[in-house]
Amino acid sequence: MRAVALGTIGASLLATGCMTSIADSASQLRAEYPLASYDRVGELDFSVLPEASGMAVSRARADTLWFVNDAGNAAELISMDTRSMKTRISKLDGIRNRDWEDLAGFSWQGKPWLLIGDIGDNNAVRDEVKLILLPEPSPTDKKIKNARSVTITYPDGARDAESLAVDQQRGFVYVLSKRDNPPVLYRLKLATVFAAAQSGDQLQFERMGSVTSVPQPTPLELRLFPRYGKYRAQITAMDISPDGKRAAVLTYGEAYVAEVSEDGDWLRALNEALYPAGMPILPQPETITIDNDGVIWITTEQRDAPLLRLTPAAADSS
Repeated sequence: MRAVALGTIGASLLATGCMTSIADSASQLRAEYPLASYDRVGELDFSVLPEASGMAVSRARADTLWFVNDAGNAAELISMDTRSMKTRISKLDGIRNRDWEDLAGFSWQGKPWLLIGDIGDNNAVRDEVKLILLPEPSPTDKKIKNARSVTITYPDGARDAESLAVDQQRGFVYVLSKRDNPPVLYRLKLATVFAAAQSGDQLQFERMGSVTSVPQPTPLELRLFPRYGKYRAQITAMDISPDGKRAAVLTYGEAYVAEVSEDGDWLRALNEALYPAGMPILPQPETITIDNDGVIWITTEQRDAPLLRLTPAAADSS
């Protein structure tokens, strides 16, 4: 495995103010996520994952990640063995991929589940978005017939979002908007998602508030990236660890990790305890996931997309 270090440009960006201030309670994150190397585990198979827009750690199998592709691709789940990089495709019967932008894994009543976020809306014109709920399949399942679609609206009008996470410990689904400045955090009770999957009822997100801690592009970033620099603070993915203690958040310019207090207030955690994890410069990073050991996985929507792994210092057996 090849390590990917934070480049000199990335280090300069941090030195010039790209790093956000964090609360004292996040000091542990500094120790566990220093500006260190990511392992380059391998590259995604472009023929199977041309636009990996969502990724989740399996709740049923070790060394397994699940993926979905973005809009314009088939309604499929792709499993990957992180040791061999071998992939398998499972087709979702009767489900459409309108704009799949994220994927979350979680456990519910002792069983592993997956939740697909059909929440993309570049022009904020969708009257409703959808969450697709299904038991986590076996990677050998070629067709999935038990996926259920749940229709959701926003309380304040259409929103573009690419970030979906499930706090399985407290029973909430979270969505973080992309194009709002600052982004807005929304949530749903997980139990109501299960109920609506059976009844067909339409749900509405609860607006939690704005996340103001993500720094906007610096003048240096705007000069270094004249075409896309202005988008570097947009939120493209989010995940919550199975133990409900940490969240990983991805933008086009940086990966972040936050630790929540016992009260489970994710809005406060994202605003006060967001720590940059020193992501190397990548083209179009749109997928992130975090496991119980705090290991963060990241990849992109490009040909030759690298699968990167960041292991926190406390969990690094080497």
